[in-house]
Amino acid sequence: MSSLRKFFSKSPQIDKDNPATDSLFETHKQKIYPWVKVFFFGDDDPRNTNIQIELIGDDAPIKSDWLGDLGILYVADTGDSFQVLLERDLPKNVTKEELHQLAVDNLNRDIEFKLHDTNFGGHSLIAGGDHEAGSICLPGMWDWLAEHLNDNLIVGIPAKDLVILVPEGDEDKIANLKIFVHEIFKDGERLLTRNIFRFDRVIKEWTIVDIVT
Repeated sequence: MSSLRKFFSKSPQIDKDNPATDSLFETHKQKIYPWVKVFFFGDDDPRNTNIQIELIGDDAPIKSDWLGDLGILYVADTGDSFQVLLERDLPKNVTKEELHQLAVDNLNRDIEFKLHDTNFGGHSLIAGGDHEAGSICLPGMWDWLAEHLNDNLIVGIPAKDLVILVPEGDEDKIANLKIFVHEIFKDGERLLTRNIFRFDRVIKEWTIVDIVT
């Protein structure tokens, strides 16, 4: 099952001490991508520990809120790792909005997304293991998916490499999607969120419609 495959080739890193990262934006400008992360954990989430690393000021990662517990960081693909961009990496003449658009354009240009059928009657996005969750940054893709399925979409993003979706009008598939998310959280890798999202194909808007416990 694709959701249980492990990808060890690269992992995101934060390097606040290496002077070489001062030019990270310029040297890897064409390889900067959005990177979806959980920004906070619920009180009953086992990933919520008392050990926290707080980076502030220029050493803080550049981030954008998305929806619920998910947000977006920005990483540079350096070849053997993904390096998280910090506030000090962004040139003064580049806004965060411009950085976001650059990362999205790079993702859209470089990464191939494929739509696969799941074993419970839904669909999943496949993009090599590192960028599946980043698909939420590509509105054109979700417009196409909604039109392809001829419905609003119910979406789960339980892991970094796993985005699953079903049409809103099929209650049985929605129930199966929630069961699938529940199972992934038992022993899955690179976990993200238990939230279940809805993409409205008319107003092009994401909302949270449920949470899997």
